[in-house]
Amino acid sequence: MLTPEGMLALLKERGMAFKLYHHPPVGCGDCAHLFPQVAGAIVKNLVLTTKKGRLVLFTLPLDAKADLKKLAAALGLPRFSFARTSDLVFLGVPPGMVSPLALLNDMGGELIYVEPEELSACSLINCHPLLNTMSIDIKLSDVHQLIEQSGHVITKLKGVLLD
Repeated sequence: MLTPEGMLALLKERGMAFKLYHHPPVGCGDCAHLFPQVAGAIVKNLVLTTKKGRLVLFTLPLDAKADLKKLAAALGLPRFSFARTSDLVFLGVPPGMVSPLALLNDMGGELIYVEPEELSACSLINCHPLLNTMSIDIKLSDVHQLIEQSGHVITKLKGVLLD
């Protein structure tokens, strides 16, 4: 299981450029005004679950709002609730620190990974490298490469954000 330091080492090992920021612990609601210097579009990550325990990681721009009913319908799943800390133990990352990079710790492929099509407009994103006292600017294409190499499929959906 990757640690934050292991994640940064992996990115360097694979030649993936990133800019690292150290900061006080933050939730996604705090990020925009605390870190105006970041170059990447700050993303937030919703970990959702169905009553039967199917887990979905939905990554979207910080200022966007998800339509969870449309998201569930588009995935052919029943309605969602937010995952509990106990649902995320297998990731080694508690809520508030999950990012698409956490998929590298999902060895069993338990998470469905979803992005709104609108995220594709962001060539550079800013996310936590498994710890909420750090964030990195990284190319979205590099994140996608890592996700695909981890065996996860990237599901891109249209019409799942509120206007």
